Amino acid sequence: MLDPQALDQNKTYFIHVLGAGYNLNPDLPALTQLGSTSLSRLSEGIRVFRLLDKPVLVTSAYSKYGLESQASVTRKAAIELGVSSQHIRMLENPSTTLEEAQAFKSRFGTSAQVIIATDAMHMSRAMDIYRDLGYEPIAAPTNFQVHFGPKAYNGLSMPSYQSFQLSNRIFRTVLKQGYYLAFRARQ
Repeated sequence: MLDPQALDQNKTYFIHVLGAGYNLNPDLPALTQLGSTSLSRLSEGIRVFRLLDKPVLVTSAYSKYGLESQASVTRKAAIELGVSSQHIRMLENPSTTLEEAQAFKSRFGTSAQVIIATDAMHMSRAMDIYRDLGYEPIAAPTNFQVHFGPKAYNGLSMPSYQSFQLSNRIFRTVLKQGYYLAFRARQ
């Protein structure tokens, strides 16, 4: 977990909350429109935001159907949680992690100090992408799938629904990382 106390409080940090899904329903508060993964990422982003002197929260992700973007809904959710709109920036067009990082670079340049708020399982690929674009990113992982401790149960008994779910997440993560590494090799 990121310890904001270890960061230079004189610098401006851009906390990029990566997109992860939402269900658009303008009749509901924005917080309830975010999927659980998106909400977890936003929560970690806001946790870090509140501990910094010069933070900027960056929300991102598009709308598949040309409706209100996930970046916009996440921005509204952050405001519902007390973040001032003047400290939030949006990237409304990206649809993948690579596109989110490229949009970030296009908007803020490579000198920006970026903190990435994403799932622990997704963090390795996100960090690789940002490094390949010239950043020294800082990880703010969340949504941990495997827990340790005296009362930890991870559903890793066979067979169980939880173990199949976790296996599927790991498999998809490994495939996406492999795809990115193959894509990077062609650059």
